[in-house]
Amino acid sequence: MQYWSIEGAQEVLGDKVCVDRLNSRTLERGHTKTFACWVWVWDMSFIPTRHTYWKLPRGAGRVEEMVGFSPPDRRVAPPPGATRFDLLIHVDLIEDWSPRSPRSSHSAQSG
Repeated sequence: MQYWSIEGAQEVLGDKVCVDRLNSRTLERGHTKTFACWVWVWDMSFIPTRHTYWKLPRGAGRVEEMVGFSPPDRRVAPPPGATRFDLLIHVDLIEDWSPRSPRSSHSAQSG
């Protein structure tokens, strides 16, 4: 759910993609299996196909201490048990807004 916003989508897609808006079904949050948004991009190859993130449990990476007391052995926190999530990114629809090249007057095609 931390990515369930325009800012979250921007973080996943990277700085070469401009996130325009979230799809209306995504805004409703009726289900969280899919996330849909509209983006602008100069080249389709700039859209990644996957994103991996790790979720850490609350308080992970911290040593339990008493306030104001530092243990003499300078313990290091145990490694946090993180859970890995792979997000698959799928492009469903493409609208090409690039200007059409002008046709020459010698072209065999009309209009």
